[in-house]
Amino acid sequence: MPGAFTITTATNTVTLGPDRQGEATFVVTNVSGRPMQGRALLEWQPRATDRAAWAAVQGDGERVFPIAGTQQYTVKFTLPPSAPVGQHILRLDMQDVASPDDVVQGQSVTLQVAPPPPPKPFPWWVVIVAAVILLGGLGAYLLLGNRQVAVPAVAGQSLVKAQELIAAAGLKVADTPKQESSDTVAQGLVIRTEPEQGTKQAKGTAVTLVASNGPASFPMPNVVGSAASAAVIALQQAGIVKFSLNRLYSNTVPAEQVISTNPDAGQPVTKASEVSVAVSVGPCPPLQCHIKFPPVLIDPNIRVTPEMLRPPSP
Repeated sequence: MPGAFTITTATNTVTLGPDRQGEATFVVTNVSGRPMQGRALLEWQPRATDRAAWAAVQGDGERVFPIAGTQQYTVKFTLPPSAPVGQHILRLDMQDVASPDDVVQGQSVTLQVAPPPPPKPFPWWVVIVAAVILLGGLGAYLLLGNRQVAVPAVAGQSLVKAQELIAAAGLKVADTPKQESSDTVAQGLVIRTEPEQGTKQAKGTAVTLVASNGPASFPMPNVVGSAASAAVIALQQAGIVKFSLNRLYSNTVPAEQVISTNPDAGQPVTKASEVSVAVSVGPCPPLQCHIKFPPVLIDPNIRVTPEMLRPPSP
C-alpha cells in the first residue's frame, strides 16, 4: 500500500569507530488513515545477502500502529573486520503485514567505515631503558657485589671466638661490646650482633657484639614471718626455682612460719640462685631437741599446698 507509512531519520551518516559499531534511529508514522501492523525491513544498497548480520533492529521489528501512530526503530550496526573500508548504504523499509507486497521505502543511512589506525611503532625506548637498567645493575654488582658480606652467626660463642669469625668475614669488630642480662645465655657468651647475623654489609663495617653478663639480679623477697606455703608461692612468683625448706625447732616463732632465709631479704639474687628457707616446727619437745629434719626441696613445676609442707613425724 503506497504511502501507508512515512519513514524519516535524523542520522544520515554514521561514522563507525575502531570497533566498527554504531546505531541509527528511524521514526515511522502510520499515515494510512486506519490501524496498521507494520514490519521493519533492512535493505543494503546495492542488495547484498552477505551483509544480513551487519545490522539488526533492536526490539520487535513487527509492531502495531494505531491511526497516525508513531514508532521509533533503533538499528544497531556491527561490521566485521573483513568489511571493506569506505561507505555502505542501508535503508529501512516498512512492510504491511496484512499485504506483504505493500512495502514503503524509507530513508537511507550511509555508514562510513574508517581505515584502521596505523600500527603503533615498536617502543624501542622501553628496550633501551631496560638495557640501561640491566647494564647499570650488572655494573653495580661487579663493582660493589664483591664488597658485600654477610654478618656471621656468632650467638653462643665466646667473645674471642666471635671476634675471630667476624674478622675472617672481612668485617670489623667494635671496640667495646655491649652487656645485657640473659636467663638463657651463659655469662661471657655472645647473645647477638648489631647488625643482625645474616644481613649483608659492606666490607669493613663495624659489628657490635652483645654479650651476656648472666641472669638479671633482683632483691631477695622478704618472706620472714610468712606462712611456709605463702613463702614458697612468693619465691616462685619472683622467679626463684632452686630453694629448699629446712625445718627447725623454735621457741619464739610459731610452727609453719618462716624463721629466716639465706640469702637474707634484700640481698641480690637471680632466678638461678639457690635459696634456703628455715621454717619453724614449734617449740622443742623434751628429749627431742637433737632431732634434725631433712630439708624439703621444692619442685618449681608443682603448685604447693599447706598439706605438702607439713613435716614428717620425728
